[in-house]
Amino acid sequence: MKKRDLFWINKIIWLLGILAVFIVISLYNFIQINHLHLDGEKNEINFYKKQIKLAATPYLSKNDNSGLMEYCENFKNENDVSFQIFDKDKKLIAGTRLDNKELDQDTHILDSQLSKWEKYKSIIKQQKLSDISEFDIKNKKYYLELVLQEDDFVSSLINSQINIIIFFVICLLLLSGYFIYVFSTIRNSFNNLEDSVVKISNGELDTEVKVSKEGLLQEISIAIKLMTLKLKNQIVRLKKLEEYRSIFIQDMTHEIKTPIATINSAIELLDTKNSIADSDRECFDIILSQTDNINKLVNDILSLSEIELEQTNENKNFTTFNLNKMVEKAISYINIQNTNISFSPKCDLEVFANEDLLITAIINLLNNAIKYSQSSKIDVITEQENGNTIISVIDYGIGIQEAHLDKLFTRFYRVDKARSRRTGGTGLGLAIVKHIAQLHKGSVSVESEVGKGSTFKIILPQ
Repeated sequence: MKKRDLFWINKIIWLLGILAVFIVISLYNFIQINHLHLDGEKNEINFYKKQIKLAATPYLSKNDNSGLMEYCENFKNENDVSFQIFDKDKKLIAGTRLDNKELDQDTHILDSQLSKWEKYKSIIKQQKLSDISEFDIKNKKYYLELVLQEDDFVSSLINSQINIIIFFVICLLLLSGYFIYVFSTIRNSFNNLEDSVVKISNGELDTEVKVSKEGLLQEISIAIKLMTLKLKNQIVRLKKLEEYRSIFIQDMTHEIKTPIATINSAIELLDTKNSIADSDRECFDIILSQTDNINKLVNDILSLSEIELEQTNENKNFTTFNLNKMVEKAISYINIQNTNISFSPKCDLEVFANEDLLITAIINLLNNAIKYSQSSKIDVITEQENGNTIISVIDYGIGIQEAHLDKLFTRFYRVDKARSRRTGGTGLGLAIVKHIAQLHKGSVSVESEVGKGSTFKIILPQ
């Protein structure tokens, strides 16, 4: 899962968490309102208790049932509260209603051990609030049952809560829909922008950068688009400059080769005439050797320049050929004297590459091993590994110190400068190998241990 998706999922979880907290707070407020109503109704019932007990006491003390009934009728006409009075045997004596002939203890709600929530559910279910209390008159026990009708309140309460819940659900749906719309819009914009940036980073500079309509990404999209245009123009300029440089080096090296060829001809002419005095022979040999070194250096520079110029060529003169036959051809070009070169192909390989350049790379690796490794044996191996074609040149000579390994493929770098001069090395052989590998979208590597030898590998992707 991508980081930006995790970011948005995190935001959604936070939103749902906030909504859950809001729901809990709303439910808590509903319950508190119901509890406050319950407390208010309890106070009202207590008020009526005191009022009815005071009014009924004279009638009950005189056993004046007719007067008590008259009071009940008057109370019934003036109040919304109904009551019934029962004797000690819980038989009905009088009341504003005469539906219960005996006292029902299950109607005892307010002073019961029920929780506030259970009392509230009972009120919603029965749509009334009832209470029973005891009182004594002249050592006689009586029971007073008060009933407060709650049908109007319950109906309005339920309707208001339903309306609030419906309103809340609608708001929640609208908010969720809007958030999902914003999320999907911004996410799609991020995806498009990321896809464009990834393509640009992979070198596809002609990729169109779509400018997002979202203010959050609009400025970034415009900036990336302008940056891509500038980068594209700069790369075009650099390619032209690189092409001009390569052409200049080629022209220069070709021009240098002409006077070098003239010098070589003059030296050969002097040598054939045997006109060099013995006292001047040492100087003559130095001139001959250094002229040959200059000629090798010019040839290497020319080869490197041609490879760099070839990298700008779309065709690159690639063909399909048998790799093993190509390696055998490269080995046949080597002037072998005291070194045994063994070729061990592990499989038959067909590659799509520039054959001449790969031959040059293998020859450079073999010459490098012959000149500097002091090894009497060199192994060449071709194989496939992890989808790559690998050409390995292995020697068993003096090896290379680890400090030099990272710099071996740098131009003009020499591990032993004095030895390179004696053997006529230019310091460009391994750099040429590196550029040839890069031309084929591949790479080169080296592993070496002092006293045990070195392994150079050309790695070519399929």
